[in-house]
Amino acid sequence: MDKASEDQVSVEAAGEAPAAPRRPSIRPYSRLIPAGLLLILAVLTLNVLVHGPLTGLDERIRAAVLARADSPAWRWLAATPHRPALLLTDLGMTTVAVPVLAAVALALAIRRHTIRPVLIALTGVVLLIATVIPAKIIIGRPGPGMPAVIPGQLGAFPSGHTSTACVCFSLAVLMLVAGQHGRIRYLALAGLAVLWLAVGAALVWCDYHWFTDVVAGWALSGLLIQLTFWINRRLQRA
Repeated sequence: MDKASEDQVSVEAAGEAPAAPRRPSIRPYSRLIPAGLLLILAVLTLNVLVHGPLTGLDERIRAAVLARADSPAWRWLAATPHRPALLLTDLGMTTVAVPVLAAVALALAIRRHTIRPVLIALTGVVLLIATVIPAKIIIGRPGPGMPAVIPGQLGAFPSGHTSTACVCFSLAVLMLVAGQHGRIRYLALAGLAVLWLAVGAALVWCDYHWFTDVVAGWALSGLLIQLTFWINRRLQRA
């Protein structure tokens, strides 16, 4: 992301009125990232629907993970009282991630005297519900070791815990660091990357999701975050 794009995202997340648009700031390659994420999501979805070659990859990854998770040396990650892996998966629960996002948005709205942080948070949550739940029902992929999904019930693809944690915490952090110096923004992005990887890995480690469920959740999260800011930018200009 170039400097102009970073500044624009910072202004949007802060809830401030954007400066007069500069024509050269919109570059052709700015669409490559969402296009790439959409392609990844489409490929993974097609693979699940037709039981493509990545299904075998999922099974091999699960077998390798279970072999280590059941060993005494690694059992502490999910079987001890503190259960680090299970605690990480809890970050993807709507009862955890959504209230955190709501609290941050409300605090920023009061501090900055603008309702825009609340609108950004609301948009992100609505997009989550409107995409993840229908996809889970339509695709109906059973989770690891689970029976076939009954029509109308939620499947495992894409990972809802992954998407919920990534979207909610990312929106909260991006709004918090908006307008800060570059080093702070970079540290925040690095922290978010660790969070994304940790939650996804924990879901696979605990045998809650297939690996491609998590990757699809990552791709969808990236798309929803960008779409959230795009919608609010359009509303701001309307």
